[in-house]
Amino acid sequence: MKAIERTAIARVLIDLIKADKVIDSREMDMYRRLKTNFSISRQDEIEAYSITLGQAVNVLKEMNTEMLSDLIGTFRSMTLSDGFCAREEALLMLMLHYCLNNPELDCDVISHPIEEAWFDERQVLYVESHHAKDVNANIVSNLRAISRELRLCGMDFVYLPEIIHHYISTPRDLLIDVVSMLSPSLSEGAISDFITKIKLFKTDTFCIEQLHHKLGFEELADTPPALLFRINQSRVDNRVFTNFLRIEVTPDILDIVQNITDTFLSYNGNDRMVISHKKDSKGSFLYNGFYRQVFEILLLQKSEMCHLLIDMVHGTLSFPEIQVTLSGLHRKEKALYTLFVFEAHNSALRADDGVVRQNGGINFTAPATARQMEKYNSRMDLLQRRYAKIYAAFGGDARNAPDITKSDIRLPMISGIRRVINKQNEKIYEADRFIVNRDKNGTYSLSANPDFFLCKDFRNPDSISIFDSSLFRELAEMH
Repeated sequence: MKAIERTAIARVLIDLIKADKVIDSREMDMYRRLKTNFSISRQDEIEAYSITLGQAVNVLKEMNTEMLSDLIGTFRSMTLSDGFCAREEALLMLMLHYCLNNPELDCDVISHPIEEAWFDERQVLYVESHHAKDVNANIVSNLRAISRELRLCGMDFVYLPEIIHHYISTPRDLLIDVVSMLSPSLSEGAISDFITKIKLFKTDTFCIEQLHHKLGFEELADTPPALLFRINQSRVDNRVFTNFLRIEVTPDILDIVQNITDTFLSYNGNDRMVISHKKDSKGSFLYNGFYRQVFEILLLQKSEMCHLLIDMVHGTLSFPEIQVTLSGLHRKEKALYTLFVFEAHNSALRADDGVVRQNGGINFTAPATARQMEKYNSRMDLLQRRYAKIYAAFGGDARNAPDITKSDIRLPMISGIRRVINKQNEKIYEADRFIVNRDKNGTYSLSANPDFFLCKDFRNPDSISIFDSSLFRELAEMH
């Protein structure tokens, strides 16, 4: 058996032991025997904590069918070693059954470091990245039966079109009151936009924009129609990952759900099942798990990928895609921000330690030794001269440019820039990229790619890359 296979088996066994949050001596006795049987070493156990459950399952999938059949029996024995298979263990066995012993359907585990609040452990979500007409038609026809089947497992089926229908059918005044309470800063126009967004909201857009785009589920960027179950949480190195079972569904979704229910109940040792009767209904709204997430994405404006335009003609900084001109900035702040853009991406930038770096920034911290002070002063002089040139490009007098080498002048300017850009945070995709940040070494920089900075000047009335502008070429020639 390969080392990676032993590591994967150890990962699954550890998750099974920890699943019910009680580590029984009988489980540990069996674990010791299994370590001997599979030749699992101490190093294999250490490596097991460096891979996710999803990675472990992918490794096991590559093993031969006979070995997998034996493994499933071994994992089942582990869940029963303390005399009882808890719900948490039954969920893991459901996952192992479908991922390792069900070639008819595409099933896998998605492991993702995500806040627990976003996902209620008893909610099962239908996902798709492209509208599957036949599958959705069968869900609508069998919605009640599907919901009842999953409820036998203590699970709540979350089908986005049903939630949206509930919002649309709610009396307008009640919906406005709910939205106003949850987000009191919204104007009447924004609330009207919210109601319009509700009517356009679909499962595939939720999956792509919210789960993939916002929460980072790369696996859902191009997912077939599937059910998403939250299984458990695992510690991987020093991070906590939430594990989800994804089971592909076809138009025969009711048959698939019935099989899921039978499989889960065959493992589950509880003779009592907690079934929630909380649901969206006339005059009430659920606000937890996926239900909360749906509400919050609808309340937020959709963020857009933006460029930052530095307009020397009109003396403005703006984001053209969302038609926002940054207000509250004076010439001195605009010039300083432009200097940060230049220094962050000037490929010829030489740091105080003499090392040439492709991506730089500005470090205003004075060196500790006198030997380095001469280089530092020379660097500060160059920064001030470059800043004065940019200040003049914005219509100021270079001789009267503020002295940015002085912290009491510079720091309030940086704070003002951050504050103005932060106001647009919800409208701009990854707005933090455009914000000047100071790293642990004291270097101020921006993480946005150079391609996202545009410029207009009197020579170029149309937008061009700011790095192709005459101003930046002149700055690069200054020494």
